Parts: sequence; C-alpha cells; structure tokens
Amino acid sequence: MRLGALLGFGRAERLIHTVDEAIEAVAEALPGFAAFDAAIGDDGRAALTIDATGRLALVVARGARVRAREVDWPMLRLIDGGVLIETRDRRLGAVVLNRLTAIDIRRLGMPPLPQREAAEIVPEPAAA
Repeated sequence: MRLGALLGFGRAERLIHTVDEAIEAVAEALPGFAAFDAAIGDDGRAALTIDATGRLALVVARGARVRAREVDWPMLRLIDGGVLIETRDRRLGAVVLNRLTAIDIRRLGMPPLPQREAAEIVPEPAAA
C-alpha cells in the first residue's frame, strides 16, 4: 500500500482478485476487447485475459489505475515462479504473472470440467 493511501489521501491500490474483476478491468482499459476468462497472478497485480476469438490482453494494476495491452501468444514464456509476458511496451515493460504455470495458461478459455458423482467401491463377491 502506498504512503498516501495509508494516511488517507488518494485512493487505495487497486488489485485484481477474481476473473470478473479482470474482465471489468480490461473492458475499462481496452474498449472493444470482450474478455470472458482470465488467469490472475498470485499477487493480484496482473492478469491475462482472453476473448472468444483467442486474442489475449494483459491487464496490469498500478496504483489506482489499470493499464491493458493486447499481446500475442509468442510473448508468453514460462519462467521459475510464473509466466513472463514480454510486452515490448515501455509503459508496461515485462510483466510476471506470479505462481502461474503452463497448465493455467492452457486452461485459459476452456469450459469447466463437468462434475462427476463420487465413485462407490463395491466389494467383489467371495469365490466359491
């Protein structure tokens, strides 16, 4: 939290905690990008969103503002501790989505798995 926010001046630092918050943030910062799913970094400072056509947008929360930029799949790279996105944008720089894995990125945009009933173990009948 910044000093001004601690003293009651200005707005508190904005973080992204849910998929809905990430979708709202990208709609606010990048008009025309209709995201429907997101992968959020562990610290809540950045999220990667996807639209129905497979385009990606990175959303970064800095202070009370959010910035967004459309990114391409080759800009993503797996590193120790997360996923690095090299934006090639001076304002955003390289962004790390902490504690995300390649599996998290592969699941981005996929429908949730159907819930199955719990398995029931049935003992075998005794041999005669």
